[in-house]
Amino acid sequence: MQHLDDIFELSRQTKRGALSPWFDARLRAQVEAGHFPSTGQMQAIGQRLVQQLADYREQAGVSTAVLGMSGGVDSAVTAALLKAAGWRVVGYTLPIEQDPVETERGVEACEALGLEHLHIDLSDQYRSMVDGLGALHEDVRGGDTAPLRTRRGNIRARLRMITLYDQAHRWGGLVASTDNFSELGAGFWTLHGDVGDLAPVQSLLKSWEIPWMARAYGVPERTWRASPTDGLGIGEGDEAQIGVTYLEWDIVIFAVLDALQRDPNLSIDDIPEALEATDDPAAMRAIETVLHRMRGTWFKRLNPIVLDHPKAERIAMLDLIDDRLFRPAVLRDDRALTAFSGEIGMLGQRLANRLKAREVRVVTAESCTAGLLGACIASTPGSSSALEGSFVTYCPSMKIDGLGVPDALIREKTVYDAEVAGAMARGALERAPGAGLSIAITGVAGPTPDQGKPVGLVYIATQRGGAEPEVTECRFDGQPQEIVAATVRRALELALDALD
Repeated sequence: MQHLDDIFELSRQTKRGALSPWFDARLRAQVEAGHFPSTGQMQAIGQRLVQQLADYREQAGVSTAVLGMSGGVDSAVTAALLKAAGWRVVGYTLPIEQDPVETERGVEACEALGLEHLHIDLSDQYRSMVDGLGALHEDVRGGDTAPLRTRRGNIRARLRMITLYDQAHRWGGLVASTDNFSELGAGFWTLHGDVGDLAPVQSLLKSWEIPWMARAYGVPERTWRASPTDGLGIGEGDEAQIGVTYLEWDIVIFAVLDALQRDPNLSIDDIPEALEATDDPAAMRAIETVLHRMRGTWFKRLNPIVLDHPKAERIAMLDLIDDRLFRPAVLRDDRALTAFSGEIGMLGQRLANRLKAREVRVVTAESCTAGLLGACIASTPGSSSALEGSFVTYCPSMKIDGLGVPDALIREKTVYDAEVAGAMARGALERAPGAGLSIAITGVAGPTPDQGKPVGLVYIATQRGGAEPEVTECRFDGQPQEIVAATVRRALELALDALD
């Protein structure tokens, strides 16, 4: 299979040795599933990246990008894509007590790609900084433990970034990030030391897509065949520090993602068995290594960490202003409208899986959640086998006309009542004969009480075909968006209970 041969060759796995049986089987399945795109797909990905970079350049009114040319493939690919998109690209070699071969590769890549090249050796500045910090902690000057090497490596990375931001300001441009998807997952980068303003390759796999792009966009072969290293003097190359090859890393990440899609309720301890890796010692070691490293670096992928501040809605207000008035069109992304993360997304996936396994479809009837429950189920893979449809009945008239809730019941009880929720569930199931389960929601999300009913009072009804509705009264605290989120979460839990 030529595609597999190319993956082994470009990932340098051929030099590292054959994959264990679990890895080999998983890779073949993942290639079949499209996790490792074909050559034709890679060409389309490259074209789209270049077009997006060109669009950003025109819409944002910035056309100069600076980046550090470390001699590695990531920076070279980033520079090549920017150049192809019509940017002025200024590549900097910034050695700090570095192997001259790496610097030579950086210079060679600048020449091959037609970049402007500038060079400054920051070794003296680095030594001065380490010496100054030694006044606070003497060990940092020369200690050879892994934590001390990491600290000195972080100093190198941040000194380089100081230089790049100064030069970006000089040229009226921006700093290009060179981190890729595999490094992002591994936390293999320095906070405020590697990440710049624009990240062209952050979604690309180090094992396959980055070297493919390098070969396709004119990066010197010596660069994309070189063993990856951070150039920070921390360890013996990237893969030695991570503990697995980049190909093994990427395979494990996709395997874990696939497992969580099948069963979002898995814990870390469940993963090896769920991946059917317990009979392969090499796979078990690799899975443990990947999960351990991700556990130790999750905070980097969330940086800066924003707590649930008392006035957190103000942040959303600023985001709205930026999105409506200032951001280039290429950055506008409406995927958040249908994205459900964390526990709610996991519950939605779990419910969809359970519905498919039972060969049952669900219909929702929603008032205060305004269709978010149905959207959560619809956002899961294969949701067409799980979701029959949704009724959004926000006003009393919609409950009456759309679901057949008796007008007299609403006038007597108000819409915020257990009997109304039950009538909504019954009406939804009657009007959607293809469904075997209905979920109905009515309640007061706030910000103020309504019709004498307190904020946070919610009724959730579930009904199986041939049975009577079961209604649960809930009392939730918080702001309206918190109450809505809690309602969707509880509705998913009750639906799972109804299927058991």
